[in-house]
Formats: sequence, structure tokens, C-alpha cells
Amino acid sequence: MLERYIRWVIAQRKWLTVITFLAVAIITFGASKLTFTSDFRTYFGPDNPQLLAFENMERTFSKQENVFFYVRAKEGDIFTNRGLALIETLTNKGWELPHSQRVTSLQNYQHTDVEEDELMIDYLYEEAMDLDSSQLQRIKNITFDEPTMIHRLISEDGASTGVTVRTVLPEEMTREASGEVVNAARDLANTLRPEYPDFDIMIGGSLASNVTMGEAIKQDIENLLGLSYLIMIIAMVILLRTFSGMILTLMIISFSVLSTIGLFGWLGFTMTPPTGFVPTAILTIAVADTIHILITYYYELTHGRSKLEAIQEALRINFSPVFITSITTIIGVLCLNTSDSPPYQDMGNMIAAGVFFAWIYSITFLPAMLAIMPAPKGKAVNNEPTGMIAFADFVIKHYKPLFVAMLVLILAVGVQVNRNIITERWHEFFDETFEVRNTLEATNDSLGGLHRIFFVLDSKEEGGINSPAFLQQADDFSKWLATQNKVTSVDSLTDIIKRLNKNLHENDQDWYQIPESRELSAQYLLLYELSLPLGLGLDDTINNARSAIRMSVAFSKADSIYILELEQKALEWLDANAPAIHVNEGTGLDIVFANLTFRNIGSMMSGTSMALVLISFLLIFALRSFKIGMISLVPNIVPAVLAYGIWGMINGQIDTAISVVVCLSLGIVVDDTVHFLSKYLRARREKGYSAEEAIRYAFSAVGTALIVTSTVLIGGFMVMQFSHFNPSNHMGMLLAITILVALLVDFLFLPPLLMFLDRNNETSQNNNEPEFEIKAFAAAGEEPAKKQAEV
Repeated sequence: MLERYIRWVIAQRKWLTVITFLAVAIITFGASKLTFTSDFRTYFGPDNPQLLAFENMERTFSKQENVFFYVRAKEGDIFTNRGLALIETLTNKGWELPHSQRVTSLQNYQHTDVEEDELMIDYLYEEAMDLDSSQLQRIKNITFDEPTMIHRLISEDGASTGVTVRTVLPEEMTREASGEVVNAARDLANTLRPEYPDFDIMIGGSLASNVTMGEAIKQDIENLLGLSYLIMIIAMVILLRTFSGMILTLMIISFSVLSTIGLFGWLGFTMTPPTGFVPTAILTIAVADTIHILITYYYELTHGRSKLEAIQEALRINFSPVFITSITTIIGVLCLNTSDSPPYQDMGNMIAAGVFFAWIYSITFLPAMLAIMPAPKGKAVNNEPTGMIAFADFVIKHYKPLFVAMLVLILAVGVQVNRNIITERWHEFFDETFEVRNTLEATNDSLGGLHRIFFVLDSKEEGGINSPAFLQQADDFSKWLATQNKVTSVDSLTDIIKRLNKNLHENDQDWYQIPESRELSAQYLLLYELSLPLGLGLDDTINNARSAIRMSVAFSKADSIYILELEQKALEWLDANAPAIHVNEGTGLDIVFANLTFRNIGSMMSGTSMALVLISFLLIFALRSFKIGMISLVPNIVPAVLAYGIWGMINGQIDTAISVVVCLSLGIVVDDTVHFLSKYLRARREKGYSAEEAIRYAFSAVGTALIVTSTVLIGGFMVMQFSHFNPSNHMGMLLAITILVALLVDFLFLPPLLMFLDRNNETSQNNNEPEFEIKAFAAAGEEPAKKQAEV
């Protein structure tokens, strides 16, 4: 059947070439239908319980999309005419930004005071350039006397502040609207910077982070794809030494990438930041199929076969191993569908499609083009891989100490896996080349409050927020939160009520407390809300039934473990000390992200186990040996253990991106194992060689090619080190580490393992020296270089 297929491909080579070009063109057109979103919410599935809780809170109170202007006085004092004028300008212009709903700043802080019997509620200041020195000092005193403003609207040194513009975006056009808001904010900042050179003005906020994420992925695709191609070209020039081979390989991998992107465009997919890694991954993985076939083709040409005979032999030898390795790679990446994060599910599906297209084009378009193009002249490969033979002899001679040394190394590095911590640090998604990262760092260092958890405190009765017991317990909770490590500020309705109570008792500090009657609290709130200007009401704090309030706690830079621990401690405190308050859980994007990695780790372990079982059954079937299939589990599992152990020593943080590498790499590292074991078994079964001789044969047949293909994979993934989007950067690094240790395991641990476990059927009495074996293989038409080409 295979021979008939090969003859058919050669006979229909012109039609296959034309059909392939047409098919690629049609499929690629679908890329124009792709949409892209960089919304952080896309990281979570529609049934994610934390996301559902967060969205429910937003429906009840207000959405959290915002743009943040960070301002710092270079001379160290924001309380100058120019400093306050800049804040006033940003506040006024903030209302004019697209989709703006609310602006919060030092300037429009609702300061309360009392004159005789009248409660005065007004902006902290207006017309900043007209203020005299005494008025400036008064504003500064009010600011620092109000504890709720420290670390929220002003830094402790009085040099930094922020202006927050909260937006409401149209549901169907969030990406376009986000870009519109952020671009307008950037234009505003660029306009003001020349006018205020003595101030730093930086842009941040959730919308800026979303837009920047899309820009980072676009930058990676534009810059890193070219670099990936350069690495492929260098590798192919060294390996193939033919211009036509290089061009054909570039065409195959380009067709694979374009077909994948186009297919998912036709299917109506929306690209997300993690899928920006897909083109580079496909380029890197897909190149192997083509190289395997080309190496054999060029070898056969240099050993007297005609062009068509060389094509037939190249396909005959490589069809089965290329098919098996493609299937195992597809199985490995498809296990990403068990991820709890939809973008990583899409990544797995897209890479699987890319591997499939690469296989299809390698067994159709590639041989058809080889049949059409003139055969190159000259020798393309080394006839006698003496280096590999010498290395094989070394491994065979020292297999016992090598086995012990590798076992000790695996155990020593493997225990370092415990040094990893599961965490998600969304604030470190970008490196310092992006303004939003610098804004986050500056905000954290001066204002604090980089992270925020919301607690919806429910009284379970209409108007229940006016209850003295409810308010007192809420105030006690607020005070408890303020004492926790890293907490910089707590935003609570009780602070407003206590301030009003003090104001209406002649600003007597002794009355800075919760009113004793329900009616008094209700009157205070009514009086306060009637005095607030349009757009600055309490709708983001009190629900319509006045049965619940939203309290937010802001804290400085932290990881997922701290966030979840703080939430748990808060819930335990409420359960023990606040019987009038009902809270199910804390919420906010930080809570959703913190839970995502832990949820994803469990799903990834299930997916990896499933993929490992499927791949093991496939290898047992393909290799026709249960024992060898079981042995293959070792070089397939150990690389991931070693890689995560090394990661624990050099980084130690496992986030969502890093957690998917175990699945992503499984289907890749198994390729080397398949090729080595298939040659080993061929020598044992067909040649009747001993374990030692079969290992020597496997090294001579595939050793060099395994080094080359691993080098290509490592180089391709190391390209991601130039990415400024840290999840892609870290994923590329860990994948490169995994492939490197997989090669070492296949070369230094698998052969000794085979010699220990597969010595029971020694049927060969051949004691030939390595040099004689090479000649014997050649005489039998089983040249080691040709066998090497089977990779």
C-alpha cells in the first residue's frame, strides 16, 4: 500500500503541487477573518466560579475597567500650584476620555466640613493656579489628616498621586473601545508632558494592561518570527548544504503556519495572547518532518540512486517514524484541552493542527516538488558517523557508572521540583520595556495598592446597611484588614459615616465613630448622597436595595499564595467576629488569577497522565513490545522532572504558562525516544544483535540527526528569550531546557537502562569492531547514514 502511494505521489507530482498551492491560498485567506482580544478575562473559562462571582459583583456595583494616570513630582512635592494644576487638568480631561464614567483624584475628593450648622461637601480644591501658599498648606494638611487618602490618593512623601478614570465599554466592541480609551489617554499624557517637564506622567490601569498585552504579542509575531526563520535557515544550511532543500523546508513550515492561522480564521476563532506563541512553536516543531525526508533523499542520491528512486526510498524509510512522531506530538499538545484556561486550550489545538499540516505537506507536497526540481549535486551527509560510533562505545563501556551517575543526577535535580511555588503574578507579564510595567512598579513603590480584593458585605435585609451592629462589625473588619501585612489601604463606607458623624458634632474627634441609631446613619447617608456631584455617587459602594456594601482592600505587590491566604483569613475573621455580616468569598481579578494556576495544575496533571497513557499504548503498538513500551516511559517522564527541577533552581515560580509546558513538551520529547528505540529494536530483531551492538547501531543510525533536530528545537524555543511578554519568554526557556535534558537522557540514561533490562535475548554472536560494522551495514544496503536519515 505504501509503495503504491509513493508511486502515485510521483506520478501526480504536478497536480499535487498545484493543488497544494491552491489549498494553502484558500485556507490562508481565512486569516483575514481572525479576531484578537487581549482582555484578561479571556484567560478564564465561562464556568470559572471565581470569574462568575467577580462578574456578579460588577453587575451589582460597577465594572473595574479603568485607565490610571500616575503622577510624581520630580522635586518631591505635589502640593504646589503647578502640581495641583496638573492633577486638576488630568481630572477635567479624564471626564472627556471615551467611555469615561467616573474620575477619582485628589482634586475631586469629596471633602466634608461643617460651618455653623451646615454640612459642606465639596471638591478638595479648584483653580489650582490661583491658590496662595496658605491655601496650598491647608490642602496638604487636610490630605494628610485624612487617613483614608494615604496610599490611596497620595504617597507618604507627598510626591506621588494618581488619577483613575473608570470606564464602561460597549459589550460587543471591547477591544476597539479599549484601544480608543488608552490611545486617548496616551495622547493626553503626551500633550501634558512638555507643559509639565518637572513631573513624571505615566499610564497604567487594567485597560492599559489589556492593550499592552496585545501590542506585546504583535511585537513578538513581527520580530521573533523573522528570527526563528533565520535560525531555521542557519540550521538547514549546516545540515542540508543545499539551497533547494532550504527553500523546500521554508515552504513546508510556512505553509504549515499559514494553514493553521487560516483554518482557525475560517472556524471563527479569536486569538488571545498565549496563542501568539503558536507560529514560533509550529515553525520549530514542523521543520523536523521535512529534514528527516530530505536527509535520506540526499543520501540516496550520493549513493548511486536516481532522483525518483531516492524519493521512493526516502518516503519508504521515513513514512512510519514521521507518522508516529507526528501522532505523539499531536496527542501531547492536545492534552492542553484539559487546561482550565481557554487560551491554552486554543494553543494546543492550533499547534496540533500545525503539526498535522506539516505532516501532510511533508508526505505530499515535498516529494512532489523533489520530483519536479532537478536533483542537487554533491555530497550532503557524512558517510561514516565515526563520532557517534566512538560515543556509543564510550556509553557501552561505561554503562554502569553512567547509569548510577545519571540516576543520582535525576534524583538530585528531581527533588528540586519542591523549590517551585505555584503562583500567578500578572503584574510581571511585561518586562520593563513597557510603560505599563514601569507604572505598576512606581505605583507599588510609592502609593501601594497594586492588588485589590473586594468583599461584598451583605446584611440580608433591605436597608440593613444602616444597622449599627452591621456598620460596627464592618468597621471592625476594616480595621482588622488595615493591620494585615502588605495592606496599604481599605476603602469602606464606614469611614464616610464616621467622618460625617464627626463633622456634625463640631468636628469633635471623639465622635469619629459609628452612630448609635439606625435612623441617624440613614440620615447621614441621605444627606451625603444628595450633596455629591453627578458621577461621584455611592453606586460603586452600596447596592440598590441598600442591603449590602462593597469593601475593597488594597495591598502592595504579592503572589497568589498571599492573596488566597489573605482571603481565607478574612473569611475566617468574619465568621468568628461578624454575625450580622454574610460573605461567601472575596472577589476581584486578583482572586480569579490566584485561583487559576491552582485549578490549572490539577487539570494539567490529569491531561498529562491521559496523554502519557495514550502515547505509551501507541508506542507499545508501534514498537510491538510491551517491555520496550514500558521502558520508553522513563525517557518520556524524566525530562519533565529534570526541567522543572532546574526551573526550581533558576526561577522557582510556576504560573499558568509554565504549568502547561509539561503537556506541551511531552509530545515533543517522545520523538527522540521513538527514533532511538525503533532503530534499537530493528537491530535486535532483524539483525539479531546483542543489546550492546543494537545500541551502537542506534547511535550510528540516528545519533547525529537527534543532535541536529534537538538543536533546532532548542534554538527555535530560545528565540522566545527575546520576547518582552514574560509568559512566552518563560515558556520558551522551559521548553528549551526540557528538550536539552531529554537529549541527555536519551543519550546517557536510556542506553544503560536498555543494557540492564533488555539483555535476556542475546541472539547475536557477532563480535565485529565498529569500523567493520559500518562496512557490513553498507554491504547489506543498510548504510548507517541512511538509517540516520530515518529520523
